[in-house]
Amino acid sequence: LIKDGVVPRDIIIFSFLVILLPIALITGPAIPDIFLSLVALYFLIKSISKKLWNYYRSPIVYGFLIFSLYGVIRSVFSDMPIESLTNEGSVFYFRYIFFALGVWYLLDHNPYLSKCLLYVIIICVLFVTLDGLYQYFIGTNFFGNQKYQAGRLTGLFGDEPIIGRYISYISIFGFALMYQSFTPTKPIMIFSIVFLVIAEVIVFLSGERSPLFYLTLFSIFVLVYIPQFRLYRIIGFLASTLIIFSIIQLNPTAKQRMVDQTVIQMSETALPFLPYSELHERHYVAALKMFQESPIVGMGTNTFRFQCEKDQFQYKSGSCTSHPHHYYFQVLAELGLIGFLFILSFVGFFLFVGLKQLYFILRGQKEQLIPFEQFLFFMIIFVYWWPLIPHMSLYNNWNNVLMMLPLGYLLRYLSNNKIKTNGHPQ
Repeated sequence: LIKDGVVPRDIIIFSFLVILLPIALITGPAIPDIFLSLVALYFLIKSISKKLWNYYRSPIVYGFLIFSLYGVIRSVFSDMPIESLTNEGSVFYFRYIFFALGVWYLLDHNPYLSKCLLYVIIICVLFVTLDGLYQYFIGTNFFGNQKYQAGRLTGLFGDEPIIGRYISYISIFGFALMYQSFTPTKPIMIFSIVFLVIAEVIVFLSGERSPLFYLTLFSIFVLVYIPQFRLYRIIGFLASTLIIFSIIQLNPTAKQRMVDQTVIQMSETALPFLPYSELHERHYVAALKMFQESPIVGMGTNTFRFQCEKDQFQYKSGSCTSHPHHYYFQVLAELGLIGFLFILSFVGFFLFVGLKQLYFILRGQKEQLIPFEQFLFFMIIFVYWWPLIPHMSLYNNWNNVLMMLPLGYLLRYLSNNKIKTNGHPQ
């Protein structure tokens, strides 16, 4: 499609929507969902008109579409079909896989997309970080937004304390894009580690614990799977620890929530010292009660918020909320074992690839390894689905934009036959 270095107009327009997503995500859920839906619709129309069936030939795509269809069918036959179908747009859940395919399609036809997206991510991370630091020390951000509460930042996100989640998700994705877009020279490696240090500092100060677990887990995977990064990552971790320690000496509110309160809450759970609180545990128990009520097909998509008000699903004060704050418990409660098998197969694939990659590393079989600039996307998605960390709702559109961007890159990699069924790269 590219002639004489000129990218077609439609590719430019929809690439622009993808490139603007990091900015759109700061504004709230509406604009990024519009951008996502437009890219998804564009790809759907393009793939049908051009008969681009090769984009659909993936077990992940098949599984996602069947899972989406099953969710709609289960909603129709639930106790509250209208609420089930309309909450968070779950009836249109399939749009997320078409968005991921749209990202893949645009990557195929726009060689400038990744670099432009990376530059926007870097700018957004730096600006959001500076704004958050200002709010941490002054009490309001650049535009006068107050803190959510002591030890919790909102920054540019108004009254939503999600600055940490935004930075953690988008920074590790940006980390991967650096090695998609540039040769891993020493300056690039140093910059990428500094980039993670910046993210770690602001996420800690934000008071959001789950995003900090995401960053920590990603760093552990970097140490395990990318040997050439180990020294850089260790130095970076020490640097972020020193910076955080210095800041909390000046203002200790972040330490009170992120360290003191976390240790107390983690010790109160039935299984102590796992990275979730006793309140999260109440949500999980309520979800398991729903699963026991309907173990095969669940209660219906997005019905946790309604079902948890019933007496038989109550478990202590505060067990009822909009969703269980965990993908796996949410699927068990709302879609039963049938839905859970789809999720288990999806995550199991990433676990299998990760274990095989680790095996080749330990055996020193470098020729068998998936190139690290591609394997990073396996790592990112597995971190997003890590089962021991609280999650947002599976159907939250803001969250799914961040989840589906790396999936588009991964689908493109898998389609190029760079990984065969025996795990050997070409």
